[in-house]
Amino acid sequence: MPFKLACGDVMPGCSARFENDTRQALLAEVAGHASADHDLHEITPDVLAQVESRIVAC
Repeated sequence: MPFKLACGDVMPGCSARFENDTRQALLAEVAGHASADHDLHEITPDVLAQVESRIVAC
């Protein structure tokens, strides 16, 4: 079952979208994007909770 996330749901104005077959792989992609494009080098529990609450299982 694929998992999807639109970064703009967490970071308004960002158009990046992610889709992966596992939640773990999706989170890894999102973490890389957060570091490279949003200068977030540490994912705090609050940020992780926001991200996880926006992940959609398809």
